[in-house]
Amino acid sequence: MSNEAEGSVLTGNPDAGTSNWSDGLDEYHDVIEAKGWASNSDVLKSYVNLEKQVGADKVVLPAEGSDLAEWDGWSKLGTPENADEYALAVPEGFENNYDQSLSDWFREAAHKAKMPSQQAQALHDAFVERMMGSVQEQVTESQQQQETWESELKKEFGTAFDDRVSAARSALREFGTPELQSLIDASGLGSNPEFVRAFAKIGMALGNGPQFKDAETSGQFGTTPDMAKEQIAKIRGNPALYDKGHPEHNVLNAKLTKLNELAYGVDVVAGAG
Repeated sequence: MSNEAEGSVLTGNPDAGTSNWSDGLDEYHDVIEAKGWASNSDVLKSYVNLEKQVGADKVVLPAEGSDLAEWDGWSKLGTPENADEYALAVPEGFENNYDQSLSDWFREAAHKAKMPSQQAQALHDAFVERMMGSVQEQVTESQQQQETWESELKKEFGTAFDDRVSAARSALREFGTPELQSLIDASGLGSNPEFVRAFAKIGMALGNGPQFKDAETSGQFGTTPDMAKEQIAKIRGNPALYDKGHPEHNVLNAKLTKLNELAYGVDVVAGAG
């Protein structure tokens, strides 16, 4: 019986061929070639080196449904252990108006939310800028409202504006309290037409009422355009205005001219001049 096909114990089976370490790994052939692995020993070394590189800094994600506040990975992401460890620098341009109590509050809120330091600073800056921007918008709107109210009063009171405002201030000093004045200042209603009209009436009531200062044209607290128009209507109804021979003719014409200036801002010649 021939033993050629079987070979011997020492030489083995010559027809069996040589075994390759990557046999059965055909689907990873491209990776093996790209990495230059020549043996399973190379693969093991590559894995060990990879684990050394990422193992120490690896962050294990919290399990689904777990309490994120209790997760151990926050410190590795940059969340400080204590709230006072957030630096929170004041955003550039806001140094003069920055409220330090805001940063104290924000530190506590950020730490409670487990916010990493870098994200906390970014959100803090955005919040400060938005808040300061809103304050400036309110100041601008308030100034515009004050200007609108004052323009309305000046148009209504005409040349009597200063006198009416003075009367209103006198009434506030007489009947108001320091608390009321502070409240008016804080609310921005000091120029509100309704407030000014009301206190002007009170102030005028404290005096002798509207009378011509020079016995001719303006009241004690000034003559408003509407008051001037009423006076014009009365004078135009006086026949003496149209009678050059009447002793009051010149006086009425002079008064009418001044009243027209108060009512319309122009010198209107009326009557039989």
